[in-house]
Amino acid sequence: MRKIILLLLPVFVCTITWAQDHSMGLRLGDPIALTYKRQIRTNRAVEFLLGTASREWRRDYHRKSFYEYSKYDGYNYISHRLDNPVYLQARYLLHYDIPVEGMEGKLQWYWGPGGMLKFGKIEYRYRQRPPDNGPRTDVRNTIDFGPEIIGGVEYTFEDTPLNVFGELSVLFEVADRPLTLQLFGAVGARFLLRN
Repeated sequence: MRKIILLLLPVFVCTITWAQDHSMGLRLGDPIALTYKRQIRTNRAVEFLLGTASREWRRDYHRKSFYEYSKYDGYNYISHRLDNPVYLQARYLLHYDIPVEGMEGKLQWYWGPGGMLKFGKIEYRYRQRPPDNGPRTDVRNTIDFGPEIIGGVEYTFEDTPLNVFGELSVLFEVADRPLTLQLFGAVGARFLLRN
């Protein structure tokens, strides 16, 4: 009997997991990402994001980073170009209804903890402080990692398998620049994939 339960348990767990609501969509903002969200309970969900950003992403952040690297002591920042940044994010979200009388559909606010990993290559252009030897370039790998806190609002249409959302999050960076806070914001839409 024990062996039967152990054999059937994974099937039961997978069935329950798949029976929950799923949604997939696009997040426009910082970063631009594909988003996959799964309801795991009535008011709880997990979300996974895979994204990227433009080459000129966060100019001030990377300018400040340049001056924090000892390798660039004695040099002046000119510009940077971020090549192929990749964002990986995982979140655990708690949802709460916002009651609006007479509204069709469902309006909710949500918040939760998460984690973000961003990596890519950055090319710095810089020049030596006077006397000037002309511009130089250097390419380095960049990795940002840390926990984040998320808050947002989501509206799910009543007759259409679609929801739209707007959110803000704050990343508490552990690496590459420890103790740095970064603010992210986005809007997006997801198609609901119900069983």
